[in-house]
Amino acid sequence: MKGLLSVGEMAKIHSISRQTLIHYDKIGLFKPIVVDENGYRYYSFNQIPFLREICYLKSVGIKLKYIKKHIENRNLDSSISLLRYHKDFLGREIQKMLTIHDSIENRIKAYEKVEDKNQELYLPTIEYFPERRVVFLPYENELCKEELHITMMKAWSMLEINKIQPSNRFGTIIPKNSLEKSNIFEGAGVYIILNINDDSELENAVTLPAGKYACMYKYGMPYQKEYLCSLIKWIEENEYTIAGDIIDECILDSTFYKNSTDVDFCQLQIPVEKY
Repeated sequence: MKGLLSVGEMAKIHSISRQTLIHYDKIGLFKPIVVDENGYRYYSFNQIPFLREICYLKSVGIKLKYIKKHIENRNLDSSISLLRYHKDFLGREIQKMLTIHDSIENRIKAYEKVEDKNQELYLPTIEYFPERRVVFLPYENELCKEELHITMMKAWSMLEINKIQPSNRFGTIIPKNSLEKSNIFEGAGVYIILNINDDSELENAVTLPAGKYACMYKYGMPYQKEYLCSLIKWIEENEYTIAGDIIDECILDSTFYKNSTDVDFCQLQIPVEKY
């Protein structure tokens, strides 16, 4: 049609598909100025700036329903408001992506260290750990592999419900005051370390204090007490005293070992002080 643009021509000018323009027409976002008796759509040259604005807003990630509302009542104030809202949204998304990036980076570093740590198996050492904030969930039943996995996934789900990215650093906490009881796992539970920048208010969040820890790498599950007993004996023989709860952190789970082992590669961490 003379002086007008067909669907294909309008689509080509804006580097979009004909189907996209037809969809915009159907949802009332961008309608042709003329539809002839055969159903062919035609657009005026004056409509180009409007479609250009739609394409720009879509390219920066704004949803079509918000673009439609904006185009229908467009003015300078509404444009500023829409862009500021989306800018704030992108800021939150960037922070979320940075958190995921850091989580992946930490997992890579942990995996890269495993080969070296295999040389330190069952050898007690003293290491310094900074303060760590974790989400903690007690075991509800006797500690075994099934209870460990179920409780871990409950803690994992708790974080996801609160829109917190779960980390790859997790394990079991055994209360210091349970060491004198017949069941040393009384009050024990799983923990997942939170991102250092995460300040979410969680009912189950606790802080692991900074300080010196007696540590030992081992192949074994938290409920296998012989490694814990061995490290406690070393602590006593070397004139240290236990200063807090015991941490059994999973470094690599059994999915890495196929048929070679059915237990996790972990690090026992016990906060200590000198006599």
